[in-house]
Amino acid sequence: MSLDLDAIRADTDGLDVVHFNSAGSSLPPRPVIDAVVEYLQYEARVGGYEAAADRIEELDDFYDATASYLGCDPSEVAFCAGAGDAWWRAFSAIPLQAGDRILLSRSEYQANAFGFMQAEERGVELTLIPHDRQGMIDLDVLAAELDERVRIVSLTHVAMSNGAIQPAAAVGQLLADHPAIYLLDSCQAAGQIPLDVDELGCDFLVYTGRKWMRGPRATGVLYARSSVLDQLGPQPYIDGRSAEWLDTGGYELMPGARRFEYGEQFYAGRCGLAVATRYLLDLGAEHIAARTQALAARLREGLSSLPEVDVHDEGGPRGGAVTFTIRGEATPAIGATLRANGVVLSVPGRRNAQFDLGPRGLDAVIRAAPHYFNTADEIDRAIAVVATI
Repeated sequence: MSLDLDAIRADTDGLDVVHFNSAGSSLPPRPVIDAVVEYLQYEARVGGYEAAADRIEELDDFYDATASYLGCDPSEVAFCAGAGDAWWRAFSAIPLQAGDRILLSRSEYQANAFGFMQAEERGVELTLIPHDRQGMIDLDVLAAELDERVRIVSLTHVAMSNGAIQPAAAVGQLLADHPAIYLLDSCQAAGQIPLDVDELGCDFLVYTGRKWMRGPRATGVLYARSSVLDQLGPQPYIDGRSAEWLDTGGYELMPGARRFEYGEQFYAGRCGLAVATRYLLDLGAEHIAARTQALAARLREGLSSLPEVDVHDEGGPRGGAVTFTIRGEATPAIGATLRANGVVLSVPGRRNAQFDLGPRGLDAVIRAAPHYFNTADEIDRAIAVVATI
């Protein structure tokens, strides 16, 4: 099977510019837009509660579609308002006490880092695992740090600041016989590479809908392995969908991952993310990965050929995001100039990724993230614009 690029681009609005910001917020295909708008219109006609009851099969396809993508049971999937929301629901439910340890990677995003810093304030010890010479988490150091006090191992699957695809499955293998909970942030991985939670060996996995998944904003996924639920403590975020208020007093959490959900949620977005996931599955995640990585490799090679451009990507396998700077030019200004010339991308700063950009002495990078709907001509156009700068 090969991707029908003409059909894909016909499904995609916004291609009057070169859209290289799928690592930030991608362009949803027309079926996703139609699903969200039609659901909202139906709500306007019949009411929100009535729409949810009438359209339950469409809403619940979110769980089936996501389970098909992740290779898990639908009961292990929760709908959240984004990756950060999903991550905090998982992290907050893991019991921690003074003296416990968390091992984390250099690729952590700021939202996750804040959670770790708050845990450190309560006496939890943080250990930052370095990268090896290839820019990947050092598995030997990780293995050496795994002692009986390690409660959580956290990994960001693909860093938002350098594009490296971390060896998440190898980390899972190291943890197979260790009681630590493996928390995997696949926010920049979902939608651009295949994901299989059993192969990855993670206990929790989170991602957002708006990035490479091409889903609506304010949508996200929390995968929670059923066998890890008994290891969790009280959840600080529950309501009538998360738990049942018992006649005898007290409450009982809902079975499976639904304990992490709220009753009030973006129902139209849930339908939209289901459609986006089906769209991905129909195209084939492996075909999407191959095309996205080929386009990024073309961009990376072209930028590397320009004498004043420094490409800052690390790692062996690299995803669709390409990060670079131009010597002697202010990085935010470069992003604005590129946008003015019809090339849309993002400029992540050091405050977004202190563990990664800080040690490398980078205040910011330009991040160009082509996706499978982009073309080789658009890659060459972007390179030409950078060359003029």
